[in-house]
Amino acid sequence: MMAVGILGMGTFLPPIVRGNDWWPADAVMRWRDQMAHRATRTENIDASTLSPGTRLTLELMAEFAGDPFRGAIERRVMPDDMTSSQMEAAAARDALARAAVGPGDIDVILAQTPCPEYLMVNHACVAHRLLGLPQRCLALSTEAACNAFALHATLARALIASGTARHVLSVHSSAITRVHGPAEPHSAWWGDGAAAAVFGKVPDGKGLLAAVHQTDGSVCDALTLGVPGKQWWEDGEVTTHAVNRDSTRTMLLGMVDRGRGAIEAALRCADMEPAEVDFYASHQSTPWLTRATKAIAGLDRASTIVTFPHLGNMNSVNVPYILARADREGLLHDGSVVATFSGGLGETWSSLVMRWGR
Repeated sequence: MMAVGILGMGTFLPPIVRGNDWWPADAVMRWRDQMAHRATRTENIDASTLSPGTRLTLELMAEFAGDPFRGAIERRVMPDDMTSSQMEAAAARDALARAAVGPGDIDVILAQTPCPEYLMVNHACVAHRLLGLPQRCLALSTEAACNAFALHATLARALIASGTARHVLSVHSSAITRVHGPAEPHSAWWGDGAAAAVFGKVPDGKGLLAAVHQTDGSVCDALTLGVPGKQWWEDGEVTTHAVNRDSTRTMLLGMVDRGRGAIEAALRCADMEPAEVDFYASHQSTPWLTRATKAIAGLDRASTIVTFPHLGNMNSVNVPYILARADREGLLHDGSVVATFSGGLGETWSSLVMRWGR
């Protein structure tokens, strides 16, 4: 198969920095009482029956048990007059410039956001217009939650290797603060931002070496964006909330084990060992997920970047943002082996193995 990889990456962070002092003290105190480890209580559980990943998860979560912000210190927030597509376009222009690829060379644009400007509209078309991409361009908006970058990478490889496209632009935005009021505990754990990647042909031996994707629809009601206790179109305030707390618990406590399984499977597909990984990029749903999955997958020598404390969870922006930062900070070099892990509501989870360089 033709070698396909990342030619350039771009990022955008909105200018407003929101610290923890933004939330009213009485709301924060209420969070302490409400949360009380609902999803992680271990009463009447035989610890000997728990998997290594679940035990590690509970151990690391205990470190933040007294912190209602769950390790978040600050996050970026969009100005009132900014849209998710504008953030995506800014990140995409950065990626195109770094890839030395013009808008007219893009054959496919893939877009992912949890908060588009319009419902029932192909969101990719909005970024397509802002970027001035050609009319012949295939535009597709995905609904892949926080796991979209891995899925986009797999689609991009298939489209380019088949000759359907020369260059694929993958854009991601998180505009989640638009739907979180100050009384909602989840509001402290998320942030806004955007990232983009240009995929294209790379020399043999580089680019995407392996991709593993797994799915479990039995926990699709773990967390959703809508009106609590109602259908999303019914009257009420739209926010993120758990529909089924048992599903939330299952998803949360199984995350580290799923990460280990996906990473190990991707490395086997790439015919590599954990010790060969130079850099690891993980989803940032919690401040401890990177540490836990990196350790349990044996990626001991891999460097990494943890963004959650200062950016929160930026949905599918997390992994491409980390890769872009690592590239700019000199943590990635020509030939570096990169492993990723991400998971998204629904639920899907994935791991990629790449050899950096173009």
